[in-house]
Amino acid sequence: MGGDVKANNGYDDQENIDAIVYALENGINHIDTSESYSGGKCEKLIGKAIKRFDRHQIFIATKVREWNLTYDKIIFACNESLKRLQTDYIDLYYIHKQNDKSDIKEICKALNYLLEQGLIKDVGLSNVKVNTIKKYNKYLNKKIYAVQNQYNLICRESQKKGVIDYCKKNKIKFICWRPILLSYPGVKNPKYETGTYPLLDYMAKKYNVTNVQIVAKWLLQQENVYIIFKSNNCEHIKEILDTDKFLISDDDWKKLDKEFPIQFDVGCSSNEFYELS
Repeated sequence: MGGDVKANNGYDDQENIDAIVYALENGINHIDTSESYSGGKCEKLIGKAIKRFDRHQIFIATKVREWNLTYDKIIFACNESLKRLQTDYIDLYYIHKQNDKSDIKEICKALNYLLEQGLIKDVGLSNVKVNTIKKYNKYLNKKIYAVQNQYNLICRESQKKGVIDYCKKNKIKFICWRPILLSYPGVKNPKYETGTYPLLDYMAKKYNVTNVQIVAKWLLQQENVYIIFKSNNCEHIKEILDTDKFLISDDDWKKLDKEFPIQFDVGCSSNEFYELS
């Protein structure tokens, strides 16, 4: 919210704040952000939105970027996030993306300091494979709490490479980023309007829900799999909340899993492919 990599002052800040408030008032208590979202503006919007709520009832996750992965920079970045969020602790602090030039042992030393000081409650990793999780757990005083990778009906890398199974077996929460928007090279329609994917159209009609709800529910019915999604539209937030009202049968879940017409075995963003680090 508030822009892309840089802040965009053309956005309606109050609309964004109102959407966060609506989500919190309607049962969502997990807010995910990063120091790099809209150049830190996103964290500021969250800080304003949560003022009227009991902080201890809200779970805030934010991230430190790969260009800040030295001992001093991690601690500085965390403190800057705390200021923007207007809070004295972060529930879940992620390493947003790996930097091959950074030393995991040094990174963990900084994270252990933040844990000891109570500035963060838990540590997470984003865009990682199993071996990377193991390396961090070797040096952290508190094991990894969550892994956040891209995962949806199209992007299957975490499924294919055993990350989801490893997280389940080791009691690490697996959280999907970009669970809904299927914006990849060669994809006909990232928002899967009716007519784009006949399989989704069939499932939505069968369960009397929207295509978006089928996409989200396919993820949410998996054990130990959670989603984060961006929306400043209260109707869209309600659409996701309403996935609580139905279940996809085992046979239909498997049909979506096996027969969805486009599936990639490597991770990808909207403009590039990359393998998990």
